[in-house]
Amino acid sequence: MFERFIAVCKEDGFGLESALLQQLKSGGIKANFSDLRADNAGIYFTFPNEKTQKVMLYQANIQESTFRIQGDPYVHLCGCPVALANFKNPDFLAVIAFELRFFLSISSQKVQMKFFYDKPLQLCKECVQMTRFNGDLRGFLGF
Repeated sequence: MFERFIAVCKEDGFGLESALLQQLKSGGIKANFSDLRADNAGIYFTFPNEKTQKVMLYQANIQESTFRIQGDPYVHLCGCPVALANFKNPDFLAVIAFELRFFLSISSQKVQMKFFYDKPLQLCKECVQMTRFNGDLRGFLGF
């Protein structure tokens, strides 16, 4: 499927970097398929040409039992311990979003039970403190 995606990108006359950027903005890229690094100022997605883009990270697929105990997942802005621990977790997505509304799937035994396409999620409190986030997602992400 990924090979087909690359082929379509080439046919439409735009590069892989612009296609990846569009995917980050339109739905995200699984963390385990992403080249991510982080520090106290942000999480960075590295493109094949070695350019980087600041992104957010959140858990897009959560187990029903975890959801009942912890509630909604948080959106991470920087290298907090939770974000760093999930850089290779396929349930997490690297995204660029200017509103805190996301796709969320709640599963039980690998079966999707509920899903939301426009679920409001909160920012990780530790990330907000570490980055001194001022509420401007466009500015924070560099747009």
